[in-house]
Formats: sequence, C-alpha cells, structure tokens
Amino acid sequence: MLTLVARWIPLSVPALAVALVVLAPGTPRAARAQPGSEMLAEYPWLRELPGELPELQGLEARFPPAHGLQRVPVARGSFAAWLRRLPVRTDRTQPLSWKGVLQQRPSAAVVALDVGGSDLQQCADTLIRLHAEYLWAAGLEETAAYHFTSGHRSRWRDWVAGTRWQVLGSRVRRTTGPPMPVDHRGYRVWLRQLFVYAGTRSLGRDSRPVGPAETLDGGDFFVRPGSPGHAVMVLDVATDSRGRRYGLIGQGFTPAQELHVVADPGNSAKAHVWFPLPSRPGEALVIPEWSPYPRRLARRFNVGSN
Repeated sequence: MLTLVARWIPLSVPALAVALVVLAPGTPRAARAQPGSEMLAEYPWLRELPGELPELQGLEARFPPAHGLQRVPVARGSFAAWLRRLPVRTDRTQPLSWKGVLQQRPSAAVVALDVGGSDLQQCADTLIRLHAEYLWAAGLEETAAYHFTSGHRSRWRDWVAGTRWQVLGSRVRRTTGPPMPVDHRGYRVWLRQLFVYAGTRSLGRDSRPVGPAETLDGGDFFVRPGSPGHAVMVLDVATDSRGRRYGLIGQGFTPAQELHVVADPGNSAKAHVWFPLPSRPGEALVIPEWSPYPRRLARRFNVGSN
C-alpha cells in the first residue's frame, strides 16, 4: 500500500471502457488527409485522430536552422532522430486545449499529437507520451515503464498481463484485471492511467541528470518539480561554428493542451525558435512563461525498465 500524491481519478473496468471509446477513431481513414506510410509507421496515433487531418510537415522541414547554425548529427533510430521528424500541423500555430479551446501561447507550431478527452495530458505527461510513443515506434514497448507521483512504477508488459491499480481514498494498491490487447490502442489506455497519477515529481524517477560534461541532445528535458511545476523538452538541436548549441523547445501545458514549439514573442528574427542551451553551471535555459531552467535541471529519460 502506497500513499498517492497526484491527480485523483479512480479507474475501474467501466472507466477503461470509456477510455477505449475516447480513443476510438472518428472519421473513416479514407476521408482524411493521407500522411505517407513512413510517417504513419513512426507516429501511429495519426491513424486514431478523429476528423480530417490537415497537411502535415516534418519538424525538420518546418524549422530549418537559423543563419549560422547547422543541425547536429543524430543516430539513426534514436529518440533524437524520431523527434526531429515529428508531424507538424500546417493549418494553425496555436494549440487547442483538451476541450478544443484555442490557447494563446508563445507558439510557433503545433505538433499533430492528440491530447485526449480529459484534462490529463499536461506538461510532464506530454513528455512521457513522447518517450512512450518513441518506444512503441522503435519496437521497444516491452521496456516501457514509468512512475506514479507516489513512487510506484507501472510497466506496460504488466498492464497487458492484467495488473491494475485501485485507488482507496489517498492510497493505491495493486490489483488484477483482465488482460489488455497488445496493440496501440491498448497502449494508449495504459498511458491514460499513467497521466492520472504521474506529474513533474515522478519524471525524476524515470530519468537521470545530464552531467555537466555531457552535451544536451534532442529528447533531453528540463523539469521544475512541484505543484505547480513545469517541464519542457528539447525537440531538436543545432550548433554554431563555435560549438554553442541551440534547441527547439516543445511543451504541453495546463490545462491539457497540444504539444507546441515554443517561440520567443519578443524576437522577430528567424532565430526566434532556436533557444541557446545552457552548457555549463551558472547558465540557464530562458524561455517565455516560466522561470529560467538552470543547467542542473537538465535530465534524460532512462532507456527502459529492468
């Protein structure tokens, strides 16, 4: 029995059924814009989005490096390479909340990543979602495991086998339920439960600090734990001739809303989306809407579970 400190929404078998309905596709696939087969393979949630898709563009094509910068090499099949090709909407640059309300954010682009039908996929959950979706696309979903704020770890392979978590007041205990389908929709149901109980405090349990001698790469993130806390991810990295690194920064927000690429609203230059990344102690990532993130707050997701 563990104490739970997180958003409290009890899950039951009926609730799981509702979650499956929420994730069910809306308009038949033939009625939507057709992303390429490679994009659908790497970003399978695109098949599940309701309504008609707009034209999509890869992140790399949408944001060429600013003058004097060039993208850093990334390993094929890596998290950084996967993030670099994220599908970006071409019809709008401001994100929608989970209720479909247009938000006014310092946003340069919206990633075509759905939020779901409830106020769950907020800032930390968005980062978990990205990492988990990468594991699925890479065929590494068996390693997927993340912690609740309470400290308890939920593993995808256990969920498939029937492991469930029952909430009793402010406490949670492990129970047994029916096995789940080993498909992407079942994966999404598991992630939905994670978002109920995970937050900025739990991110630290699923990651390690990026050491001062290490360079910041795509997929690294900055997190300020707390209530409220906030977390943002480095989606891509470029460098100048002196080796200074710059990053495209992505974030979700509260209320739950679409992942968007952060822009500097006070900078009209083309470099307004490439933020200098801190490389040494004393430096910080400075972006709109939140306090600066010192270099010591940079973290990197663990590869997977044991």
